[in-house]
Amino acid sequence: MKNIAALRSPQAGTADAPVQRLGKVVEFLAEGSLYRVECEDGAWQCRRAASCLLRPEPGDTVLISGPDRYHVYLIAVIDQADPSAARIETTGRLVLAAPSGGVQIESGETIRLQSAKAVEVSSERFALNASEADCKVDQLNYVGSAVRAMTASIHVVGRLCETVMDRLVHISRTAFRMTEQTEQLRCGQLDYEAADLARIHAAQTVVTAQAVVKVDAKQIHMG
Repeated sequence: MKNIAALRSPQAGTADAPVQRLGKVVEFLAEGSLYRVECEDGAWQCRRAASCLLRPEPGDTVLISGPDRYHVYLIAVIDQADPSAARIETTGRLVLAAPSGGVQIESGETIRLQSAKAVEVSSERFALNASEADCKVDQLNYVGSAVRAMTASIHVVGRLCETVMDRLVHISRTAFRMTEQTEQLRCGQLDYEAADLARIHAAQTVVTAQAVVKVDAKQIHMG
């Protein structure tokens, strides 16, 4: 099957003559990247060249060219019917590479990354700078050697929190904790020290020990 077939071409000349014309895209044919282009001498059916990364849309002015009328390709979009939108498209895998430089993407509005399977970022250093960020993830797995966070306030709301640590250090100026039901502590040794006042109050208080209970103070008031 030939790459191109001239639908009508009264001025095309011989089949061996080179073809180069300007025309408008009439429609996109579903067979691969096949387009129907209307020129002055008739309608041409041609495939988009691999170098034409900008996808032609109906109404765009395009350049078609080829060595003969049976091998004509849409090689470039000259003028867009709607210049407010453009789509760079390839049929296969696309790689943007700058072996000795950098790649920068700029946008006056929104930049969106969308993938049907996965989005992967691999770099020696990753930096994110934004006034506001939203992260919605069903399940997050993080593996790293260290985490350091500096913030004015932290607000966490959840149904379950589990922490497993070899060593936990908490330093604060004021701490407040309220538990509506039961709070239990199991440890090898328990040491509480207050500089001014230590107070335990409950409707019923029970202090038990298997060996010794010691109360030591200058004054002891009971009752």
